[in-house]
Amino acid sequence: MTMNFTYKQTPIHYSSIGSGEPLILIHGFLENKNMWATLQGELSKNYRVLAIDLPGHGETEAIGYIHTMEDYAEILLALIQFENLQKVSLIGHSMGGYVALALAELCLGQASLQTQDTQAGSEQINKILLLNSTPLADSEIRKQERNRAIAMIQKYPQAFVTMAIKHLFLPQDQDRFSSEINTAILEARYCSQKGIINTLKGLRDRKERVDVLKKVNAKSLIVLGALDGVIEVDATKAVANATRTKVEVLPGGHMSYIEHPDVLLNTLKKFLSQQ
Repeated sequence: MTMNFTYKQTPIHYSSIGSGEPLILIHGFLENKNMWATLQGELSKNYRVLAIDLPGHGETEAIGYIHTMEDYAEILLALIQFENLQKVSLIGHSMGGYVALALAELCLGQASLQTQDTQAGSEQINKILLLNSTPLADSEIRKQERNRAIAMIQKYPQAFVTMAIKHLFLPQDQDRFSSEINTAILEARYCSQKGIINTLKGLRDRKERVDVLKKVNAKSLIVLGALDGVIEVDATKAVANATRTKVEVLPGGHMSYIEHPDVLLNTLKKFLSQQ
């Protein structure tokens, strides 16, 4: 069921199916709530599953001049409050993982202001799963790549979208997942030029949130693709070890929900069912 609420005079679109403990699915850059269709259907057998279109993606229009991870976190908090959700779990793919950590940080900050207890905010969040994601900020090289992408999208928007989506898949998988790639390209074209630029700026400027993994009481899991070329896998595993965060490494690259959907679903179910 698709619905919306208003945030700063902009309708924010999301879907909700199932009943039970609330679970929010957060898409990545150039994705939208539709990416979760299969997983949402399976998980909704045991949970109330909400999937959001963040500004600049899917049915939700771009907002302002930059989409920071903090802005997206504020919108997620608005959704939680709008739906009066308690103890939500979060699954974020790629950029969605950055947003999940920004939301956890926001909840921790609000709670510490109210109670002087820096751990109290984690009561609002049950579990956090970072899918093909990392708490690390962009490297300087990656920031330069974001700037080049912004310049390209201003001149060649459709070419940029096609190239960016194909880059998310391993070279050896381009033929095997040609249908899925074409679908992802079509979905990405729902993103406006303004939305893409705003989000690239937010991705480029996002801060490291390793400390959030240390502070939050929520059970956390990072799921990585062994050959992921989009995020720094070894550095992320090192951070997970340092913060005592569990890690599952799947075969394949950055698109685990397409590359290994059955293995991923089993991983998600096992993680979410843990007490």
